Amino acid sequence: VGVGTIDNQKLKDYAASRSNALVSFFKSKMRKSPMVEDIDRDEITAKYDQLVFGRDEEVLDYKLANCCNPIPGDNVFGFITVSEGIKVHKKDCPNAIQLQSNFAYRIIQAKWKDSTQEEFKAVIKLTGIDNIGLVNDVTKEISNNMNVNIKNINFDSSDGIFTGRITVVVKNNSILKKLMDHL
Repeated sequence: VGVGTIDNQKLKDYAASRSNALVSFFKSKMRKSPMVEDIDRDEITAKYDQLVFGRDEEVLDYKLANCCNPIPGDNVFGFITVSEGIKVHKKDCPNAIQLQSNFAYRIIQAKWKDSTQEEFKAVIKLTGIDNIGLVNDVTKEISNNMNVNIKNINFDSSDGIFTGRITVVVKNNSILKKLMDHL
């Protein structure tokens, strides 16, 4: 394959010509059949889509361990490897007891969470022509019409022009964009 003597088509033809039990076994294992378990996995994945580590629930780069194939929603822990960063294992993984007993100092807490429930702070900067009741109009639009929580607000006016900084708490970027369009 490396020198070009055998190409992909020749490999496909060879595999097609071989109809032994071993090839059939691997083909059947590679095909995905719809099962009830897949429906449950989709439901779990929809709820738990983000993996966080440690007490501060930091989002870090990780790889899923091949030995136990954790999926979103499983009870998991992170193992800090020497060369591959954080590997995520199920707590009931066959290797878990050995890893935790021999390398306890390399274990990091991990858990799945629903990122749609996470809230983010955003700062909106406004500039425009000042008028009476401007701050009231802005806060009504944010709190009443958009149902967004204001954490901090600061307006300053000079020579008929205002500048404002509003810190809000939103669940995602689309809500923030919609809020800015309304303002």
